[in-house]
Amino acid sequence: MPRSAGRPSIRDVAKAAGVSHQTVSRVLNAPDMVRPGTRQRVEDAIARLGYRRSRAARSLATSDSRVIGIVAVQGALFGPSEMALAIDEGARDRAFSTVRVTLRDDSLASLAEARDHLEDLAVDGLIVLAWSGPSVGLAQSFAGSLPTCVVAEGTVPDGVARVRGDHRGAAEAATRVLIESGCRRVAHLAGPADWLEARARLEGWRAAADGPCVEAGWHAADGYRAMGELWALDDTIDGVLAANDHVAVGAMKWLTERGIDVPKRVAVFGFDDVDVAGYLRVPLASVRQPFHELGEAALQALFSLMDGGEPVDLTIPAQLVVRESAGVPSKP
Repeated sequence: MPRSAGRPSIRDVAKAAGVSHQTVSRVLNAPDMVRPGTRQRVEDAIARLGYRRSRAARSLATSDSRVIGIVAVQGALFGPSEMALAIDEGARDRAFSTVRVTLRDDSLASLAEARDHLEDLAVDGLIVLAWSGPSVGLAQSFAGSLPTCVVAEGTVPDGVARVRGDHRGAAEAATRVLIESGCRRVAHLAGPADWLEARARLEGWRAAADGPCVEAGWHAADGYRAMGELWALDDTIDGVLAANDHVAVGAMKWLTERGIDVPKRVAVFGFDDVDVAGYLRVPLASVRQPFHELGEAALQALFSLMDGGEPVDLTIPAQLVVRESAGVPSKP
């Protein structure tokens, strides 16, 4: 989330004063803890740069702010938005507020902006909806000084609680449904290769099938394009596991435009079970992820850390919702 043009950050003040950003934060929040000479350098840098804290920062920066930070990379997507909503609701039930930092990407610049913003607000704990290695790295940068939980696949840093869905297991199970429905060659339209969840779904598909794979993305246009590429690679495929429901919808449109019947000729299984999945012309089979439960579990794991507990590592299973697009199960 880019700051206003020309507006200095807490890191700019730290650089100008020749101190760490933590020292600047202490000058702002607990000045009596900083030596007078250092405090004066920081105050001079603040005045020289014209640094101003937000009204929210001034009100939240107390010894007990009762505020939880949420970082959602690609937060406009269905999964992150649903989890963040559950965290918001759960925090309010516990008389906490939330500050949400929604990022369009996980570039180093975006993550640095998120870190500056959260440090300025002095949150009591942090939940990172981490979809890539760099976003997990953001959680690691806070872990030594702040109770932190991630919703992520892959390896997580020591001291960080982790909650995740069973992306690998659900992808394998969905692929096996297609095979049990009579598909002999199941392909995969994968999510972006740098996304940890996409890699886990790819691994699950590979555990059950040996068909071709094309990297698509997360959007319907990606599925439409990638389905064409997939068909050019192998037009004998009769099943497709899609990275998510949007990709599945794009793939189904490509197939039906060419007279390729779904599911008689090619069965399709999606991921996420978005609200329109059951209302398509051919209702879409999908993996229903427990987004609300994941958000609640992440918040509970964070509060446990804040109370002095040990970091948990929790996996919550998904549910297969089998609809017409998966084809008719084979009969013995």
